[in-house]
Amino acid sequence: MRPARLALAVLCCTLLALAGVAVVVGAPAPTSLCGVCGPGVVDDSEIGGATGAGTLDIYVDDTGDSLWSARVPVTDSAADRYRTNETALETAVDDAWVSPHAASGDVRAVESIIDDETVVVNYTVTDVARSGVGDAWLIDYFADVPSNTRYSVTAERVTIHAPEGTVVTNDPAHASVEGNTATWTRSDESASGGDFNRQTYVTYGENSVRATASGYATIGLERGPPALERGVLGGLVPGTLLLLAGVAVGRYDPGRETLTPATLERLFVAVGAIGAIGFLALSVAATGRPLSPGLGALSALGIGYASIGIAARRSDFRHSTRGLAGIGALVTLGTGVLLWLFGGSVAVAVLPFALATACFLPLGHASATRSKPHVPLLFAMLSAFVLIAGAVFLAYLATPVGFGVILYWLVLALWAAAIVVFGYPLGLMGRRLAER
Repeated sequence: MRPARLALAVLCCTLLALAGVAVVVGAPAPTSLCGVCGPGVVDDSEIGGATGAGTLDIYVDDTGDSLWSARVPVTDSAADRYRTNETALETAVDDAWVSPHAASGDVRAVESIIDDETVVVNYTVTDVARSGVGDAWLIDYFADVPSNTRYSVTAERVTIHAPEGTVVTNDPAHASVEGNTATWTRSDESASGGDFNRQTYVTYGENSVRATASGYATIGLERGPPALERGVLGGLVPGTLLLLAGVAVGRYDPGRETLTPATLERLFVAVGAIGAIGFLALSVAATGRPLSPGLGALSALGIGYASIGIAARRSDFRHSTRGLAGIGALVTLGTGVLLWLFGGSVAVAVLPFALATACFLPLGHASATRSKPHVPLLFAMLSAFVLIAGAVFLAYLATPVGFGVILYWLVLALWAAAIVVFGYPLGLMGRRLAER
């Protein structure tokens, strides 16, 4: 394969990866946590005369049912009108419900009253919590794993109150925990769904180490099996693709004269540099900052790709399959640091895919030496299992946008294609180094 054609294939794969990012970014709009604390992200409904977004308190009882109490401040004139005209108050509340909101379809027993200059809307929602491991209880009402639901903290403050005599035993993301309460405060980011996502769990129980352990065990049992099932099913087909690509490294080796180690090294550096700089520029154009999480991670992968090409050709350990495996692992770990700095928590999901790509380097070397015929197959299987591990991570992580089943498989397929396109030249580099 000529370098120009290989570069074109890499470019096409990069465009596919960008398409995957675009699909994820195009997730549904967030759902408001508070039903009457509007206006929401996509709904301008609010109580007539409101002077602020209000607050929402969710009180969970001993059976797992709950009372939701929204308090919305209004002007003095609006308060006087609602105080003397109950019909006007009921109409204002009915017209103020944000669509969609977290308790849509589950609201029961709505009651609206005036408390000084504040409209108070109380409504009940059943089965927001259930018992877990030991004496632990789990609030999983907001953890709708199969869907793409995102939540926006439309109210100024949202507080979940566990029953009296208990304490919150886990540490929900972006929440301040005190005693039996967990509180999310509105910010510019949380208002658009950045802080409260579909994987928000709250556990409560006794104030003890055992209760804390039981709470986290409950969350693990809730999230682990579905993540494992989705990861295995989602990674099975892409994993098979990696397996076949790994075997192809040992059987198909084009361009022996044109694709020398020096040429491949220059190709890795060029592609890596273009990717790193290009994604930074795209991040600036799209978000106004150079290191937005998704694009920043892709930029870090470009740096890692250039680094592994240089290290493979110039390192003293390039003369053995084990040495190249060590180079691949070290560069991947170094790239992981950049992923964490440039992409934040997305590094946990992306790192297994980077490792699967690096596996092609020692795989190519082992294929050429054939000292142990089973080694290429083992490396191919390893890269496939690494991809499945990455799929499990993607299914388990609490991501703001969430993944539907079809979207989830599509993203995995795009990443698998990227691994093959970027990993195959590394396999060729391994073969060249073995033949020198």
